[in-house]
Amino acid sequence: MQWRVTEGRVNNEQIIVLGAGIGGLLAAGAVAPFFERVVVIEKDLLPDELRPRKGVPQGPQVHAIIKRGENAITGIFPNFPDRLAAAGGAIVDVGRGLHVFEGGGWHPRRDVGLTMFTQTRALLEQVIRDCLTRLGNVTLKTDCRFAGLDFSDQGAVSAVRIKAEGSKEDSVIPADLVVDAMGRGSPLPMWLENHGYGSLRQSRTGIDVHYVTLHLQRPEAYKDAPNGWIIRPTGPTHKRGATMIAIEGQRWLLTLVGRLGDTPPLDVEGCLEYAKTVEGGVLYDLIRDAEILMQPRRFKIPEALLKHFDEMESLPTGLLPLGDVIGTFNPLFAQGMTIAALHAEILRDCLNDRPDSGDGWASLSRHYITEALAVSKAAWQGAANADFVYPETEGQRPPDLAEQQKIRHAVRELMETDALLHRDAIHVQQMLLPSEILARPEVLKKAGIPS
Repeated sequence: MQWRVTEGRVNNEQIIVLGAGIGGLLAAGAVAPFFERVVVIEKDLLPDELRPRKGVPQGPQVHAIIKRGENAITGIFPNFPDRLAAAGGAIVDVGRGLHVFEGGGWHPRRDVGLTMFTQTRALLEQVIRDCLTRLGNVTLKTDCRFAGLDFSDQGAVSAVRIKAEGSKEDSVIPADLVVDAMGRGSPLPMWLENHGYGSLRQSRTGIDVHYVTLHLQRPEAYKDAPNGWIIRPTGPTHKRGATMIAIEGQRWLLTLVGRLGDTPPLDVEGCLEYAKTVEGGVLYDLIRDAEILMQPRRFKIPEALLKHFDEMESLPTGLLPLGDVIGTFNPLFAQGMTIAALHAEILRDCLNDRPDSGDGWASLSRHYITEALAVSKAAWQGAANADFVYPETEGQRPPDLAEQQKIRHAVRELMETDALLHRDAIHVQQMLLPSEILARPEVLKKAGIPS
């Protein structure tokens, strides 16, 4: 990583987004109305056909965009839902077509007034990328690696250095702001420590989650019924779960999940046997006669991390982390892409409300990081509380963990007969309502929990 000092300047000419994953594409779309030019830097060659990018090893696995994320994307690209539907994204009725096994039983099936898209990660990226490239002031530079940053004498970002594949020399691209959307592998924490900004505190949860995913042809009975199944294991005694969603091309995408040493096999017959042992009693019967279209592929996630950028005494002005650079989550809760979309939404709002403070981009940088961390912390802690039902999960348990888990179990039981609470619980899972609504006094009273 190179750091160079240049003469300071502040304007809205050019913003650089590092990374063309979901977070980077959404960030570029969110900031496009505020800058003359938006440049997206991506190390991969972007595929012409529908397939996962080389730099996204988790790409073949199940990726769902929950409703709050879909709403945020639509706020950036208003034609996104129509384009995704036209490209083959399946539309699932969340309350009736999404079958959820949790807490030892199946959720009731009720109309809760929500639908969501399900599709492959590759299709989702392709549709968002198509929305972005239709904007006249956006340029994608692919097959080139990020090589460093230049800074002004006031300590603000002033340029990005990139190195094209096969080139020996860096190219310098001026930047008024830089968004780091390089994902969980971003070297930003190391840069900060190596260049005098101090060590970035990280919260860690050791989750040890293993995925194995297959593509299947949807049976005739389900060709016109884009249902989905989410089977969350009942901890701490069960560690095997699964998610199966309808995807484009009349297919199912099935991800078998094991955690804490219980790893799904990598052969088809072994996967079928594994499916027999998943709770709920339906998965094996659904898939046993389905045609297997893709051999099993594995991905593992040893830990979830939250990086506390908001606690740093100083940060380079105009260098903004986004998405997985701030936090990585247990993927079983489908939060990652939605959090990236919310970060892009926050950045757009910060630019829209930017005061004329006279301090360049410093006020915006501080405000964005505060707001982005607040969103990530809430999602990260909610997932961690669920992960800590397993004694083997590593990490700092919150002091109110027992109370939070008691409330979760109570809500699960009450929703069987309380349709309004069931609706609220789904809206919380879809990040449309805050989790606190499930702990309101009347719910605690009904559950016999002191408020």
